Amino acid sequence: MEKINVNQVEPIGMPIYEMKKLFTKQGNFQEVSMSVISLTPGERIPTVGMSCHDEDEYSYIFRGEIETYCNGEYSVEKAGDATLIPSGEEHWCVNNSSEPCMLVCFMVKKAE
Repeated sequence: MEKINVNQVEPIGMPIYEMKKLFTKQGNFQEVSMSVISLTPGERIPTVGMSCHDEDEYSYIFRGEIETYCNGEYSVEKAGDATLIPSGEEHWCVNNSSEPCMLVCFMVKKAE
């Protein structure tokens, strides 16, 4: 898993707004989906075991925090952190805090 915090990224000067590019991947993509996820305190995804899928998973935490396990390593992601979990990498996350965690997630399936 790759991780970056939005505060560590230099802004790209644009005429009307400021943009911070967190991850860049090039390639041929078959499908992209975007989801907003709310994890209540104590909630775990998946509820048991590990998650593993054919898509690259890009997430941005914009409220709260979650504990993750990915590729044999534990980590805590907080508001402002962005992660990239490559396809095929086993992982899970749990909200061990007392506050809800909100994140946006993009699933990107590469073309065959």
